[in-house]
Amino acid sequence: MKRILKVVGITLLVLVLAALAYTYVSFNYYSPEDPDVQVDQQKLSYFRDSWQECRSAFREGAAALKEKVGQGALFSVQVESQTDDDLTIDFCYIPALDTTEKLVVIISGTHGIEGYVGSAVQQMLMTEFFQTDMFDDTGVLLVHGLNAWGFKHQRRFTENNVDLNRNFSTDRSLFDTKNDGFVALYDLLTPKGEVNMNSVGNRFFMVKAINQIARKGMPALLQAFAQGQYQYPEGIYFGGQDFEQQKEIMSEVLERIGGNYNIILNLDLHTGFGERGQLHLFPNPVDDPQLKQTMEAVFDGYPIDWGDSDNFYTISGQFVEYIGDLFPDKVSIPMAMEFGTLNTSTTVGAVKSAHISIVENQGTHYGYKSEKDSLKVRAGYYEMFYPPSEKWRTNAITVSKAMIGDIWENFEEL
Repeated sequence: MKRILKVVGITLLVLVLAALAYTYVSFNYYSPEDPDVQVDQQKLSYFRDSWQECRSAFREGAAALKEKVGQGALFSVQVESQTDDDLTIDFCYIPALDTTEKLVVIISGTHGIEGYVGSAVQQMLMTEFFQTDMFDDTGVLLVHGLNAWGFKHQRRFTENNVDLNRNFSTDRSLFDTKNDGFVALYDLLTPKGEVNMNSVGNRFFMVKAINQIARKGMPALLQAFAQGQYQYPEGIYFGGQDFEQQKEIMSEVLERIGGNYNIILNLDLHTGFGERGQLHLFPNPVDDPQLKQTMEAVFDGYPIDWGDSDNFYTISGQFVEYIGDLFPDKVSIPMAMEFGTLNTSTTVGAVKSAHISIVENQGTHYGYKSEKDSLKVRAGYYEMFYPPSEKWRTNAITVSKAMIGDIWENFEEL
């Protein structure tokens, strides 16, 4: 018995020391290793410093693609805002030339700040990837900056603090969805007051997180954190209590364009979750065996995390699934493609990601104790969603071009 107690004591001591070590390195020194690639300035040229620059580059690339193909439509839809009269979602539509069998929809900026990487990928596709003969039987619809306000103001969320990727459905019962795990962790996930990164709560965040992991397990914690919640407008991953305007905008565009096609492949570009430098495929679990088989054929050669593993979570109100709900009589293939940044499959990476999200949300609502606190949180937010590393960015373009090329070929063979 004494030996067992000794082992338990040593284990707890190791956990506490690990937590203290995390406290020391969390925002100052934690830096996951970048992919071992050669920096490519051509690939880096697709990354921009502002939403306005991204939008201009997208419009220029779309116009050039339309001219190269010889047909297409470029258009913008105004996004209403209480503070900004120059927000738009921009579209580039190149129709299939011979048939209207297949359509590929590629979306950036569903999560605001993540649109910087998504926009870079879309620019690369328009400049390097798309060729006229690719559109004989397959059309493409590029959606730039779905969450324009969050993109411009460098947040994941809309002006109403709504996570758009928890806000899409054909059924209003979405807003009755309960997330009991979030309610149980409300105090941990939604601290009040100005952000002070030197506070006891922030310095010992890992200790609190490890305690919750020990009690509930990592899968339950991830689900509570990221599933989406509809009760607390001030909280993270708030899915709203009504539909955001993007639902109506996208419904009109998709019904007008997508209604002409029989099979629709929906690729939504994200950053943050997963292993750094890897482009992950993260759908929700799929119950329909025929759809699952079709998805495995389209993404053949790449591992798919079906949302039922210990290191993932399921999502309510996801945009790519909404496209399928909008067209119940069509084949709709939903896929979130996520560029990993902080190695969230590890405990340290997962907890750091959660900590960054929590303090950024707190700072948005309550402000910061000092400019230093604000800068520290913003730097962490960038590292999580728009890493400045030139190796990471080079790799993101290289990997996405190769994967989307394979996906396109597999899709055309359906």
